[in-house]
Amino acid sequence: MVTFRLLGNLTAANGERVLEWELKEPASLEQLLLAHQEEIPDVIRLWKEAECMFTVGVRIAAESTVVKDGDIVKVTPHNTQLHSADFPIGTGGTV
Repeated sequence: MVTFRLLGNLTAANGERVLEWELKEPASLEQLLLAHQEEIPDVIRLWKEAECMFTVGVRIAAESTVVKDGDIVKVTPHNTQLHSADFPIGTGGTV
């Protein structure tokens, strides 16, 4: 089982922020994303626009990073997606 956590304002198509997927064998992050693209359309859009960061465990991940059973994958939108609407420049929002 792989845990997929959506951070910031990201949600899956069903509104969830934490997803769990069965993984029969290790796969690249890209393969995992493409296999579940209908569940995470916002993540796929940000990924294609290079507007998010992935981590697997505690390490920053690339498309080729291997994901295996038990891993936790986190998706963080870049600051423009995460904070700009909530904290316009100069209003004291944190990054």
